[in-house]
Amino acid sequence: MSMKTLKRQEAQKLMVEWIKDSSCMPEVDSFYLKMRNELQNAYKDVKEKYSRDYEIDIHFGIYLYNYFEKIASFNMRTASDDGFWRYLSLKVVPDLVTDRWGKDNEAHFWKRGNKIWLRTLWWYIYLSWQENVQKTLDVIESPGFTTDTILNLIDRSGKGYYIGVYRNIMYLHSRVPKEKLAEFNRNTVTKADSLFRVIMKLNTARTKVIEPALYTGGEREYARSLFNDLGINV
Repeated sequence: MSMKTLKRQEAQKLMVEWIKDSSCMPEVDSFYLKMRNELQNAYKDVKEKYSRDYEIDIHFGIYLYNYFEKIASFNMRTASDDGFWRYLSLKVVPDLVTDRWGKDNEAHFWKRGNKIWLRTLWWYIYLSWQENVQKTLDVIESPGFTTDTILNLIDRSGKGYYIGVYRNIMYLHSRVPKEKLAEFNRNTVTKADSLFRVIMKLNTARTKVIEPALYTGGEREYARSLFNDLGINV
């Protein structure tokens, strides 16, 4: 069974209907009804334990990632298909997207691929993955990571993902001492130029002329060199 998708025109129509009346959930078949119930229960559990938006995002994201890992018809092609995430957002759990972003936030429902909330959560976990759930949480729960980190990672990873590089950047950033991180961020030109954002911009420029896998020491040492060039030793 292939996963269902929504075209942009269909998504736009459903968005209008949802904004007009969000009191009734869209009809779905038994497979997606089961998915809806499980995702709703997981989201409820997460919100009972956490209050900060970033905490809610990463813990629900971990659940979402593991959930789809167990579905045989879900694969990397599905994960890269905005149509699937549009279907999930507007047909399966529009109530969850509404709770997080409001019922009329089109960008996070369907309009902008890199901002579709459920899509960004899955990809954030995938690009941060460190062998298992606990190791991944050890990284993404570290100081310095916020909801802005999610958007920066997804936006700057583009379509040609260097998966190993991003996972190493996430790992090494999590190892930067809190004091060093605060000092760097304090001395940047603007508040938007956090260490993570600067690292991602530097990586985007560097990968145009360097193949990370061929760097001496491999992708880990390539990622470390980005930090070293900014005076951060990790």
